[in-house]
Amino acid sequence: MKGKLLFVVGLATGYVLGTRAGRERYEQIKSAAERVWNQPSVQQGVDTAKEFALARVGDVSDKVLDGTKKLVRQATKAASSVQEAAAEGASEAKTAAKTSAAKKPAAKKPAAKSSTTKSGAKTTSKSSSDTSDS
Repeated sequence: MKGKLLFVVGLATGYVLGTRAGRERYEQIKSAAERVWNQPSVQQGVDTAKEFALARVGDVSDKVLDGTKKLVRQATKAASSVQEAAAEGASEAKTAAKTSAAKKPAAKKPAAKSSTTKSGAKTTSKSSSDTSDS
């Protein structure tokens, strides 16, 4: 019964919001809804629902608070484990960098620059100290 009532209310709400019948039809529906809403039996049901909800507010707020605490605890644990993993990964990266730096061969001296002329002959550039006449 409850499900059917909710379905009818949803159907009526959808019709009112989606109607293209114009302002006159909207006013008719609105006045009919106000008449139903103001009936004593409907208001009695509304009052009963309010009382039920107010009685349960204390229970619900306690459950929400407990759930929130649990969620924060889980998030804190997850964040700390992520931080630990990041720190561990950084330590491993530093160790790997040190190891690879130790294995690098010594830097080689660059060779003399060579260039090709238009005729195809190779020439080697020399520094100014090599070309000085003493």
